[in-house]
Amino acid sequence: MIEQKSIDRLLEQTDIVDVISNYVQIKKSGSNYKCLCPFHDDKTPSMSISPSKQIYHCFSCKAGGNAIKFIMEFEKITYPEAIEKLASLQNFTLSYTQNHQNFKENKQILENLNAFYRSRLPQNQEAMSYLFSRGFTPQLIQNFEIGYAPDSQATIRALQNDKIEPKEALEVGVVKQNEKGIYASFIHRITFPIYSHTSRLVGFGGRTITGHEAKYVNSPQSEIFDKSKLLYGYHLAKKSIAKKRQIIIVEGYLDVIMLHKAGFDNAVAVLGTALTQKHLPLLKRDDISVVLCFDGDDAGINAATKSSHLLALNNIDASVVIIQGGADPADMVMQGRIEYLDELFKNGVEIGEFYIRQIAKKYDLTRPLQKQKCLDEILNFTNNLSTVISSSYIPLVSRLIGYNVKSLGGKIENTTAINKTNNKIYENFKKEIKNSKDILEISILKTFKSKKYTEILSEIDDAKFFKFHCDIYMDLKNNSDMIELEFYENIKEISSEDDAKNAVRLIKLKYYENKKNELKASQDADIFDKMTKINQIILKLKSKT
Repeated sequence: MIEQKSIDRLLEQTDIVDVISNYVQIKKSGSNYKCLCPFHDDKTPSMSISPSKQIYHCFSCKAGGNAIKFIMEFEKITYPEAIEKLASLQNFTLSYTQNHQNFKENKQILENLNAFYRSRLPQNQEAMSYLFSRGFTPQLIQNFEIGYAPDSQATIRALQNDKIEPKEALEVGVVKQNEKGIYASFIHRITFPIYSHTSRLVGFGGRTITGHEAKYVNSPQSEIFDKSKLLYGYHLAKKSIAKKRQIIIVEGYLDVIMLHKAGFDNAVAVLGTALTQKHLPLLKRDDISVVLCFDGDDAGINAATKSSHLLALNNIDASVVIIQGGADPADMVMQGRIEYLDELFKNGVEIGEFYIRQIAKKYDLTRPLQKQKCLDEILNFTNNLSTVISSSYIPLVSRLIGYNVKSLGGKIENTTAINKTNNKIYENFKKEIKNSKDILEISILKTFKSKKYTEILSEIDDAKFFKFHCDIYMDLKNNSDMIELEFYENIKEISSEDDAKNAVRLIKLKYYENKKNELKASQDADIFDKMTKINQIILKLKSKT
């Protein structure tokens, strides 16, 4: 069995926001986060995630709990399996009781190999000279855990010393296999450990110092390493990203490291050529703006164009910075051009404009047919945007093609629809607050939970008095987890006997007034007698004020 103390320590270091964002796309909503609930057919975000309490709760289907419960429910696995899955995500080593024989030992292969690589770096003067020539300092080397992978046999021996089986090494991508046998994935390369957004070591990047035709290589695709959703340096940059409400995305490891050295500690890098759909959950988390800073060569422009298209279609506020002249951010930092970089990041080209300009560059706009094809391609893009956004590009397109464009299509939305789209993340909560949440009921239920003024409140200890929150009342009676109550942080429990008595009177009054309205709409033969009794009760309750 897993030791309870170990589970407690695991939960203490867990960020439920990071865990749930591995599974669904989330977005900031005040002090909490919101998302579409994965446990029912959710149309508007009805699940709330509380970072302060480390819990989640769906206000529609009532699913809720901590990070372990979420993994259990989402992956349909047992409690011990969910704990081990969470520990794997968190790079946490669990402790087991002595009578547990069948658990899979966590050998921390990547962590141990990273330590090995780091120990070998100071021994290689060529690698150290290269790093110092690129502006690295001992502190940067330590912060980013830079290492050096020696020849293949040295790595294989290091794995064997740690009693790592070839199959285990293959699974995490530190070795490869061909017809000649097993060999190391990284040979004579400077190594850059790559972490997931949950700070789990998942792989490495490596730069050759021997002139190999592949200047940079990454760990092979595996169960734990998916470069299409990873951003290098994100685990170090995420606090700054949240604080600055901006993320700078560049092309390479060195760019990230040197930007952090220059104070741009919200910089990260893609591991492929461009952003993908799998990156979107991270970019939508905190309502941040994105700055794309790619090289000015064909590959960089192509990556910026694809990324701009993706971000624009997903309503992410972003801009594009292209450094001309063959320089990259690392070069700019080395040249001491920090203020210039800062100005570039502040004055990038808005992504929609950038994408439209890239479309226009493909056509000879002096020729009428080419002009029409260009406009058709632009319309194909803007038709997927809202009317407000697409119409803002009309002056730009008119100037580019030399024709007075009247409309750029766009999704047909009235003002109400646009407002709903802009505020959709709050939609379900707004409904909850306006139509369902009853402050008096919540206050009484919180007092029930704390077991205060029980004698006074016993008069209304009945489900019939809780029109809006009967489900919470029943949970209380059944000693179930009352997670939903935790999300009403601004509603306090009753604080005095007088307030408790007044709460009893008010909730009874509301109950009988509702009964009176229901009776009016009914066809009850005894309506007169019943109405008389209800009116007497209401008058008596009102007379107590």
